[in-house]
Amino acid sequence: MRKFTAGLYLVPILIAVDLGAKFWAIQNLGGIAEAVPLAPGLSLRLVSNPGVSFGLFAGSPWPVTLVTAAMTIALMVWFARSRLEREYVAIGSILAGASSNLIDRLINGAVTDFLSFGGLDAPLFTNNLADIWITVGVVILFGGALLELRKTVPVRGNHPS
Repeated sequence: MRKFTAGLYLVPILIAVDLGAKFWAIQNLGGIAEAVPLAPGLSLRLVSNPGVSFGLFAGSPWPVTLVTAAMTIALMVWFARSRLEREYVAIGSILAGASSNLIDRLINGAVTDFLSFGGLDAPLFTNNLADIWITVGVVILFGGALLELRKTVPVRGNHPS
């Protein structure tokens, strides 16, 4: 039960951090045309993304919003029904990222991205903290599943004949 509670507290904290970072980005990067370098391969650049990853479906904001809302509700149900401790933090991270991007989309009509990865003149992609929460959650989820699978599947070829 403690892991569930920890995951439950994690969700609003991660949402608040992401929305706060987006607010900061809008206030401080809005009038800047050029990327602000932070480290090699990482810069700040304000982008409003009405679509999903890489700007896909940018011309369909309401269908994207409805699908995002449905997926967020499904994540809430999965989180509440999960009995595996490793899933609480993973699903909580994914849920926080999805919820924060949904809130941003409902308020601003698009998702605010500001972390650019790649070159200053030609970034590979630009995302936000919510996208990082989602990615980390997916890695934890799949990593845990692979470790569990490794425990249950016998290894072939290492046994003497």
